[in-house]
Amino acid sequence: MTRIAMLSVHACPLARLGGRDSGGMNVYVRELARQLGRRGIEVDVFTRWREREDPQIQSLGPNARVVHLLSGPIGYYPKMDVYRRLPEFSQRVLDFARDEDRRYDLVHSHYWLSAEVAEVLRSRWRTPVVQMFHTLALVKAQAMDDSMNGEDQVRELAERAAVRTADRIIASSEIELSDLITLYDAEPSKVRVVPLGVDTRLFRPLRQADARAALGRDACEFLILFVGRIEQIKGIDVLLEAIGDLLRGRPDLKRRTCLVVVGGAIDPRIDGSESEKIAELQAMVDAHGIGENVDFVGSLEQPELALYYSAADVCAVPSLTESFGLVALEAMACGTPVVATRVGGLQTVVTSESGVLVPPGDAEALAHAIESLLDDMELRIQLAAGARARAVTFTWDRVADGVEDIYSELLTPARAGISK
Repeated sequence: MTRIAMLSVHACPLARLGGRDSGGMNVYVRELARQLGRRGIEVDVFTRWREREDPQIQSLGPNARVVHLLSGPIGYYPKMDVYRRLPEFSQRVLDFARDEDRRYDLVHSHYWLSAEVAEVLRSRWRTPVVQMFHTLALVKAQAMDDSMNGEDQVRELAERAAVRTADRIIASSEIELSDLITLYDAEPSKVRVVPLGVDTRLFRPLRQADARAALGRDACEFLILFVGRIEQIKGIDVLLEAIGDLLRGRPDLKRRTCLVVVGGAIDPRIDGSESEKIAELQAMVDAHGIGENVDFVGSLEQPELALYYSAADVCAVPSLTESFGLVALEAMACGTPVVATRVGGLQTVVTSESGVLVPPGDAEALAHAIESLLDDMELRIQLAAGARARAVTFTWDRVADGVEDIYSELLTPARAGISK
């Protein structure tokens, strides 16, 4: 049986979504590991031990599990603190494999923080390495129009090293492939494009009235939804400006429209810095005069999130950059039209049959696109059908097909199954 050491150093696949350092990558690692496990591939996902109540080993399903490893005291660490403890984390992985008498056929690394650990394991185990970045430092810097700070410079160097040394690199879209080649000089023959997937059984169309009733969201005629981490790169400030401008110019909509923001921690006892970000956004909401229209609900479990997608008339994804755009795909799977920015992988997910694309950072264009959908029920119905039809072509089973093919390229008959 093939055995994979999957690395997700800073992001546990079982973490509550929408908080700090938890989002689409966590979902990806969790769902991929589960799919591979169902196919008879053993997967151990190694991640930092961040929550005290978590056991060291948690099952993800048949043949797949999460292994929490100490790397500094248990708790949240900023990324650079995680980076400084990577040698300790690497040793913990090696110790675990030795103590369990486990041999791995391949290392699959996620994000730049895992790349250095992957190289340590490669040198000790003589295994091939597959790398997926999920986001890239240079793309983020371009989107934010920022100069590179110390963390960004360390990250860029780590990404460049991984691009050079990884046996295969997985890109989630053709656009990410292009970024890897043009910005990082990646060898095209090493890169494979495997789009993300969505659980179409969980994220499926429900009758809007039923979803709103279940959530107690009957007060507003129109519901606009934002889902994501409370970070500038997700464009939440641009969305608030757009909603403010829209509702000021359309008093008829102001009385009938709500914006629900899913993500972040509302309770400072859970995450003080996250709650501070939400407080700053609340001040922005008040400045725009839309306090009665906007509701911050914090992070949600996925079944409740699926209800919100179905309850919404429009899902706004105003990100400044996205390597793929899983939120857009989840909304589409629920039959909800998407207004998204024309950046990164969102351009390959959202089509004219499933939503509307606008320039990033353009509050006026975002407001106009949302307004056009709220004013046209027939268009919303048409896009809802197109959204679901497109989303069902993106399944986790297809993701596992693509990843398993990559593993097969690297695991020769003599190499595959050495873990037996």
